[in-house]
Amino acid sequence: MSRRGRNAWVGSVATLAIALLIGGFCLIGALEILDGLASGVLNNRKGPDVYLIERPVIFWTLIVFYATAVVVSAGMAVLLSSIALRNLFELRR
Repeated sequence: MSRRGRNAWVGSVATLAIALLIGGFCLIGALEILDGLASGVLNNRKGPDVYLIERPVIFWTLIVFYATAVVVSAGMAVLLSSIALRNLFELRR
């Protein structure tokens, strides 16, 4: 394998690892959103928690914001993994 092929392979594997890391964080975020919807409380961890009964507008605004962030991040993970896999399969030819 040439030096250029080896560097491309390492770059593709690193991109795939980053995509998997982002995907794992998306899974954690989605589970947190589902937990917040089930309990009616968004655990803030650094400040006061947001309760659905006390502040419904803030609660639903944050849920939509978090869900949008998870969907966009999942899309980025899919895009990165598809690019990395395409590059890996092209290197095999």
